[in-house]
Amino acid sequence: MKNWKRLLALLLSGAMALSLFACGSGGANPSGEPGASGSPDPAASAEPSPSATPAIVADLSQGALEFSAGVQPGDVLLTVNGAEIPADLFLYLLGMNCVNMQSYLPYFGMTLADVADTMLDETVSLAAYHALLRQKAGELGCPPTDAQNGEIDKSMEEADLETTAAYWQLSNDSARYIMSMNAYYNNVLEAATQEPSEEELNAYLAEQKVYRVKHILLKTVDDSRQPLADDVVAEKRAQAEDLLAQLQTAVDLPAKFDELMMAHSEDNPQNNPDGYLAKSGDMVAPFEEASLALEEGGLSDIVESEFGYHIILRLPLTDEDKAQYREEYRPGVLENLVSQWQKEAEVVRSKALDGIDVADFYNRLSAYQAALAEKLAPAESAPVESGGVG
Repeated sequence: MKNWKRLLALLLSGAMALSLFACGSGGANPSGEPGASGSPDPAASAEPSPSATPAIVADLSQGALEFSAGVQPGDVLLTVNGAEIPADLFLYLLGMNCVNMQSYLPYFGMTLADVADTMLDETVSLAAYHALLRQKAGELGCPPTDAQNGEIDKSMEEADLETTAAYWQLSNDSARYIMSMNAYYNNVLEAATQEPSEEELNAYLAEQKVYRVKHILLKTVDDSRQPLADDVVAEKRAQAEDLLAQLQTAVDLPAKFDELMMAHSEDNPQNNPDGYLAKSGDMVAPFEEASLALEEGGLSDIVESEFGYHIILRLPLTDEDKAQYREEYRPGVLENLVSQWQKEAEVVRSKALDGIDVADFYNRLSAYQAALAEKLAPAESAPVESGGVG
């Protein structure tokens, strides 16, 4: 049911980097939730992507960035209102975006080459996002506190950068920049936003077009999204019409809907008996449009989407739903502010940046890191495993 294009965009969003140093060995947290600082993992992209060619032979006499992208760590790839973003910082962000996306692209039947331009643009947006947070922290008078700097210092000491530097050619300055991202984010969030009043929260819910629904789905495609036979589709339509007729004459619509949903829906209702909480853009267009057109408690006609036939019941938002969006309100306000700052910012890309082939960069970096790990690992140690930042 989820809109895969929106999901892909979210996975590539700038918020992703807020947790680059805040996750376990399984990879960076794609939700983008801010977390505690950690350290870069030299094995973060040690496993080549599925599209990598085995013909890549790493030249360890070169640095990781020279081999993978033809640049030096201090080369300026981007400026944001005059603030310079060096290659080691930018390519770390790009590389970690690649690590994240490698976990999801097979689900969409895609490779890094398919989303290369988007990934490069989103990493530019990501780098600009964090540069602007620093600039605004200066304007608002909320740089990292002594306590936050102490935590960053501790993380730097624990990061073992002498070991990891060769894998990314990441300088101490750039590592500290990344490790302080959460501090700048949290400080600007606190300084630039405030808790919403009930009126502001309701306005936010309306603006985001938040809704809760249940639905009965009768699929017209198989698990690989190939159309079912015409006679099967006709049977599904007839079944949908019968279910709708039962619902339209039900004395207790909510109870009858639950009964028929559990018995007939092909969207695993047992796993989601309370339905969907969604906002604009989350669901495929016909489903969303029909849901938003209903009043609370309203029943749709038969709605056809790329998945099949739906019958939708709109539900009121619960207190828990509203509490969830209350938590999202301030980050949402900050995202809107940053979007405006980005529109107003002067962002200049270098020729070297626009010449980067994302898939080739990641494949070469993967090959380099794997070769370096093999060279440095003791003979008796276990093989290096791919993962996120530690």
